[in-house]
Amino acid sequence: MEQSQNFQRQLSQYRYLQEQREIYQNQFEMMNASLLNFQNSKKTIQNIMDGVKDDDEILIPIGGIVSIKASIKDTNNALLFVGQDIVIERSLGESIEFIDKLVEKYSESMKIIIERLQSIELALQGMGEFLQGALNQKQ
Repeated sequence: MEQSQNFQRQLSQYRYLQEQREIYQNQFEMMNASLLNFQNSKKTIQNIMDGVKDDDEILIPIGGIVSIKASIKDTNNALLFVGQDIVIERSLGESIEFIDKLVEKYSESMKIIIERLQSIELALQGMGEFLQGALNQKQ
């Protein structure tokens, strides 16, 4: 009876860890997508700094494969969305610094997520072996 309860407890813990692994994997993927977006933003700012002038025509992506033509009005400043409904205007250099800080924070968070995923994988592997052994003994 006690072995059965222990098996059920281990199985429950195993399923919980699988759910945690999935949550961390999803979080990692979202953060990775954000990092790619930050890198794109930084590259765009650098391109503007390298030779775009006021009133130059640019393409603005509006979703999917669609862009529109527009004229750039200010090649010295960018608008940064720093929170829900909070936008600040900064110079292009300051904008790059802001993006670099975000990249650093996200990278650190992603390292922590990777460490947690690795420890969860190890725990799942050990529990999986235990559960498989317990199942083999029942048969």
